[in-house]
Amino acid sequence: MIIVDELPFMFVEGEGFKEFMEVTQPSHKGDDIGMTVESCLLNWGIKRVFTVTVDNASSNDVAIAYLKKKIVGWGFSILNCKYLHMRCIAHIINLVVVDGLKETNVSVKGVREALRYIRQSPARLQKFKSCCEMEGIESKSSLCLDVCTRWNSTYLMLNVAKKFENAFDRYATIDPCFKLDLQSSDGLPDSLDWENVRRLVDFLGHFYDLTLRISGSQYVTSNIFLMRSVQLIVYCKSGKE
Repeated sequence: MIIVDELPFMFVEGEGFKEFMEVTQPSHKGDDIGMTVESCLLNWGIKRVFTVTVDNASSNDVAIAYLKKKIVGWGFSILNCKYLHMRCIAHIINLVVVDGLKETNVSVKGVREALRYIRQSPARLQKFKSCCEMEGIESKSSLCLDVCTRWNSTYLMLNVAKKFENAFDRYATIDPCFKLDLQSSDGLPDSLDWENVRRLVDFLGHFYDLTLRISGSQYVTSNIFLMRSVQLIVYCKSGKE
């Protein structure tokens, strides 16, 4: 808006703009969130609330505390709102996986840098395609980079990259700059790195599948996440043992 309409940057300091933004982008303070949810419930005519699902932000703790008082005051509380605060399992899964990715960070970073190098120019991509043909690799998937802060994109990146392990090795023999460039980071991914990647893809696949199942917006999900979570816990423990 500022660039297109050639407005001065100080425009955002105006009282009118601030008032406008308070409406379009409400405050994320706990009490404000609670009042917003309360307003929605009243407008929808909903007073019997069993659970409210939110992530683990501290402001949400304040919001839920506010809602508990209001719902109890309405006289329609279920179990005195004991289970009102249902923490988002998708957010919990995200925290668990991001923490776990730290264990294989070196291998993941090596593959990421190799992908970034090849994707930097059409000429490199063409050379890489030739390497794939020479190695007899046929895949409709194309090389993709991840967003480091989103583990699901890392999973998708690695799931594709692992199919081209031999092509990466061959590419290193025809482009001497490839190894030199990667040596400035963590070096060219070796067989151990690729083995780590394959294991990580298999591991993350279970979490990716669960995330897809519980992220539906057009159907109920609370009846399916519990058993899948238990299965994942058993899977993780068996892997450690």
